[in-house]
Amino acid sequence: MKTLDFSYTLNRRIDPFWRKARIAARLLLKKEAGQRWSPRDHRLASRLADDPGVTNRLVDQAVHSITARRKYGPGIMGWFN
Repeated sequence: MKTLDFSYTLNRRIDPFWRKARIAARLLLKKEAGQRWSPRDHRLASRLADDPGVTNRLVDQAVHSITARRKYGPGIMGWFN
């Protein structure tokens, strides 16, 4: 039996710019934590910085979302875990 591929459905549920902003936020939090960036992180950060859909406001919201989830647990975000 072949397994079903739900990646297309999953990718449509989350806004692509929100997903990119969350990646950028994780990179920023990694930098603030004092961890070194790999060459892959540098490439990814430069691509995300050039992306017009990933705005400063969206990245800021993603940073606060990630830190709230770490501080208060996944239940703080409601149904979206």
